Amino acid sequence: MFDLFGKKAAAGKPRDSRPGGNSTQFRQSQMTQGSSSVHSVRKDLLRVALRETLTRNGIPPGWVSADMLRTNSPKREAGMHVRFLIHHWDPRLMLHGVALEDDFQQRLLMLDPQAHAWLAGFSWQFALEDKAACPALPHPGSWMAPPQSVFDTGPASVAPVTRPAGIIEGPMFTPRPIDEVRADLERLLALRDQDMKRHGDGGDNFAPTRPAGL
Repeated sequence: MFDLFGKKAAAGKPRDSRPGGNSTQFRQSQMTQGSSSVHSVRKDLLRVALRETLTRNGIPPGWVSADMLRTNSPKREAGMHVRFLIHHWDPRLMLHGVALEDDFQQRLLMLDPQAHAWLAGFSWQFALEDKAACPALPHPGSWMAPPQSVFDTGPASVAPVTRPAGIIEGPMFTPRPIDEVRADLERLLALRDQDMKRHGDGGDNFAPTRPAGL
């Protein structure tokens, strides 16, 4: 009976034939620590790449910082997403934002050539303490203006004047007083009369040009 109970006990609780029954949990803990270590190393690489990007391009370090966010996707391994934080308003940061991302990515690849496999992307966020220097929204029609005038925040960036439809723009003529117009017309008529009298007193002006008779 003792042997029977012993067999039942063995059947109810299967014995782990692998060496070290708790080794699976231990390996999982090791994987977690390794993943955390890799995440920490990647964050350091991103910080170095950002510092190099700002320094080499002459951008003050206090203008831009970044949050390094861990990402999980079923289609790829866990990666990192970079969220740039703008602390100082300068329209050139937005104007050259794409070039800044490209330069940052190139410097990151110099530090880790495999970074393209775990770098998930970029985003931008305004973290301004003072928004007084930020311009207001421009005139709706200015969005279709030439690109070079989009970031012009100086005095020259005046909203276009809205004119009623049906008016063709061109040279501006100031209307003259009616008395001046009448006087000019009378002078023209007098000159015409004098010219007609001058030719009429001389007889037939075309006579010298007639052919002589035979």
